Amino acid sequence: MRHELMFSGIGGQGVMLLGELLCSTAVKRGHIVTFAPSYGQEKRGGRTMCQVVISDEMGSPVISAAELLVVFDERSLVEYEHLVKENGIIMINSSLIGIEPSRKDVRVIKVPVNDIAQELGNPKTANMVALGAVLNFVDFVDRAEVEAQVTNLFPPHKANLIEINQKALEAGYKYVADLVSRAQ
Repeated sequence: MRHELMFSGIGGQGVMLLGELLCSTAVKRGHIVTFAPSYGQEKRGGRTMCQVVISDEMGSPVISAAELLVVFDERSLVEYEHLVKENGIIMINSSLIGIEPSRKDVRVIKVPVNDIAQELGNPKTANMVALGAVLNFVDFVDRAEVEAQVTNLFPPHKANLIEINQKALEAGYKYVADLVSRAQ
């Protein structure tokens, strides 16, 4: 088993936390995980991207072709869509991206992650909405395991953030599950 995923956006959108949370959950399940973050040179608002490889054996931490790419902004879509394998998935944050991928050999899933997070009452949970959406397409961890891992993210004095982040995971998961079931 080997899964290659990429997440990209602008610094501050929680791209790295999304990748780290997915990785830590996979490690708890016993998988071999590599996490390769990349940061833009800008002080603020720079490009962030992480490559995640989940496998049963140690291998290259660099992906050859992502089976899933999640992009939070238009520039990330333009810069990284070519790294998705044929018949892979590009998940687009449709709250912020108004352009279409140039690729026709991939599946495009549009999720308004910022809008969903705003409706939940906390725009900072957009990354958790995206992670919930991603959980529809991975089989190496399940939603309950990721929700449990969210409890480890926050210190006791910020316990109120656990519930909203778990709700964001659930909202993203349900949005895509409904989208997929309507398409069938």
